[in-house]
Amino acid sequence: MLKKILNPLVVTAVALLPLMSACSSDSKTETKASESATKEVASVKTSHDYKLEPKKVADGIYCMFGVLDGPTKENAGFMSNSCYIETSDSWVLWDTGATYKFAEQAYAAMKKIKDMPVSTVLLSHEHDDHWLGAGYYQKNFGAKVIGSKLIARDFKPGHEAETRMYRILNPEDVEGTKIITVDETAKEGTTTTYNVGGLEMKYVSLGKAHSEDDYLLYIPSKNVVLAADVIMNGRITSNRDGSVLGQIKAIKTVQSLKWDVCVPGHGLITDKTATDESTLYFKLMKEKILAALDDDVEATEINEVVTLPEFKKAAMYDMLNSNNVSAAYTELEMADDPEAPEYSF
Repeated sequence: MLKKILNPLVVTAVALLPLMSACSSDSKTETKASESATKEVASVKTSHDYKLEPKKVADGIYCMFGVLDGPTKENAGFMSNSCYIETSDSWVLWDTGATYKFAEQAYAAMKKIKDMPVSTVLLSHEHDDHWLGAGYYQKNFGAKVIGSKLIARDFKPGHEAETRMYRILNPEDVEGTKIITVDETAKEGTTTTYNVGGLEMKYVSLGKAHSEDDYLLYIPSKNVVLAADVIMNGRITSNRDGSVLGQIKAIKTVQSLKWDVCVPGHGLITDKTATDESTLYFKLMKEKILAALDDDVEATEINEVVTLPEFKKAAMYDMLNSNNVSAAYTELEMADDPEAPEYSF
């Protein structure tokens, strides 16, 4: 009797085994799929949060101050200064930062101060940490971008991978960043006056100084100079594309203007002492190299003789100073009249 009862149960259990196995398999598959989806979500990286806090440097002028370093994955390219200038109906922007994401976050921070479009973007020079964010303003506001002809010469749309920012930064931090076409080429050797929303600004050509083609922006009614990289403080400049004599001439141009605020391209000091470090750096460099040339010091020896110890504590000294000295030696060795008044403080 017991055998008769058990036999059907055994048969039933055996019959159910494939179904139980299938359910177990489905459950494992679902678990693996869920784990895979979780991993995929975890692998999607969000872009860098720049934590931007615009600093008011003068009435209606706000700047973002970058770190005293070169571009790194950690700073996501935020190592140069850029400024928003308020007019009656729009913002004018002086340099854009290094990425589309930076520009997007900068505008979001400025929108909290005053909700206006950006109508005009003025660029100081061709180095990509100062202008690669310009595409954000062209795309979202149709802003007019004015800058050096060297941007078009040295950077081609579609070749973003060749820029420093694409080579150095995380992929998610350069997402959307494009090489733009400048709408208006800056006029070399002249001062161009722009009037935007009732505010007069002077876009001053400085020639070859920090780069091959530098500009500053002077706002007379505010007593403000936005000097970009011809002025730096707190760190050593990179003069890889520039000229020690051109730098001295450019600094003298800055100093000749009437201003209470001077915003450097890199650095945090904006008061009347803003130009002091750059002045001393290039003054000592020129004087010491000319003395070394008089003493027949060879190019291979110049970095042992001219070390500029006054700046050893400045950021990026170890990385940049020796190259600056070597370049200046070559320039001064070939210069016709390095002691000319325009090249002397």
